[in-house]
Amino acid sequence: MNAKLYHGGIVMPCLILLFITRLQAQVAIQPLHFTRALHDFPAARCMLSDPFLNASFRNDFCTKEMMFKELEFDFIHHQDALLTTITHYGYGSFGELAVHLGYGRRFGNKVSVALRSVYLLNHAKHYAPRHSFTVDFSICYKITDKICLSVVLFNPIRMKYGITGEEVIPMKFGLQGDFQPSEKILLSLYGSKTLPGEFDIGARLHFQPDKHLILSGIASTTNCGIGVCIPWKGFLFSAQCQWYYRISVSPQCGVGYYFKKE
Repeated sequence: MNAKLYHGGIVMPCLILLFITRLQAQVAIQPLHFTRALHDFPAARCMLSDPFLNASFRNDFCTKEMMFKELEFDFIHHQDALLTTITHYGYGSFGELAVHLGYGRRFGNKVSVALRSVYLLNHAKHYAPRHSFTVDFSICYKITDKICLSVVLFNPIRMKYGITGEEVIPMKFGLQGDFQPSEKILLSLYGSKTLPGEFDIGARLHFQPDKHLILSGIASTTNCGIGVCIPWKGFLFSAQCQWYYRISVSPQCGVGYYFKKE
């Protein structure tokens, strides 16, 4: 939905905190569910019981001008969550920086909601930067221990670029249903619509044959792909590649860490 920036001034304090934290047990498919399978639904991360740090990089269509960087840190305390994300899409001469900051809350381990403010900075060489602001809202509902339903709305208030400009920031609606028949398998069906833009509907599968390996696959009306995640002592290393039918492939890699309480 938006792009993400890897900023050293934010990364270093997080890394220091990471390494002084005692490493814990392997990452199971359940926390992966709320951070990876439901990555586009911020309210889902409120279902976690512990803080989560993640950094990722994607190169769309192997083109240097279309690089995606993301740094995310979600601080979870009891049923409350502080959700922070910085993203950047593009490169030095052209791109969009997005800063997401919001609050989420979990209610009875069944329902969680999140509301985030979104600051957008569009920059292009030889042009003045454009500053914009909007919000996104999401809900995650665990119908049963095996079934989960999530909804997200981006820019529902129809804010415009430059705040007072004439061009409306694209709105986006997302819906996803998840079914976890066992501890090793997670199935997802999702749909998203961007206004203006295309409609995408598809399915995802996550399978954990071993505690050190999680495999994933995706197939939709716009793309298909495969991925692998390697859990190790609270870390989650990931790599995936998606093929967009009309254009080309987009490789992605990332590393996350789940801070486990004593």
